[in-house]
Amino acid sequence: MPTQTFLNLPAAKQESVVAAAMDEFSKRNVEEAKLSNIVRMAGIPRGSIYQYFPSKEDLYVYVFERLREDRREYSKPAFDYYLTSPFLTFFEHYYALDTEYLARHPLHIQMGKVMYSHATGVSLSLIRAIKDRSRDLFVLAIERDQESGVIRADVDRSVLADLCVHFMTDIFIFQNLTDRMTLKDMREHLRGTIELIRRGVE
Repeated sequence: MPTQTFLNLPAAKQESVVAAAMDEFSKRNVEEAKLSNIVRMAGIPRGSIYQYFPSKEDLYVYVFERLREDRREYSKPAFDYYLTSPFLTFFEHYYALDTEYLARHPLHIQMGKVMYSHATGVSLSLIRAIKDRSRDLFVLAIERDQESGVIRADVDRSVLADLCVHFMTDIFIFQNLTDRMTLKDMREHLRGTIELIRRGVE
């Protein structure tokens, strides 16, 4: 996590460090990333980076969590449907906003590709934390739908939640390994996904 020294920096200087780190982590996994590249791109003295973050891993986690927070903020309107509408209604809105955010932030997609293709150490810990947060969110809503009869009682809520998490991962990692999907492609993928799930659970 960042030190107080970093948090005391002017916002513009903080952003230059974050932008440089994002650029480096979109090209190399955290183990291979070079602080010297980040320092050079950010235009700061080499020793400063150690005053800002205890380690390269701390900088990596901070940058990724910043991006995750931006995505959560962008997807916030979908939560008007959370636990007030059927799970699939919420999921459709949430998935749509999340993929829209990713389509407009290709650097985040690239960082995700690098992270998932080198899922060890701190990268693996982040992947697990991201999966668990989404899964827990989905399980609660699915359980509510089962209690009200919207989703069949025999559907394994954990499996359905995992499936939804994997659909969201697929859209910005695996579907983009060779060709970058357009927002139109993502929306068509979303419609197909929702229809497939709905036929299987209702």
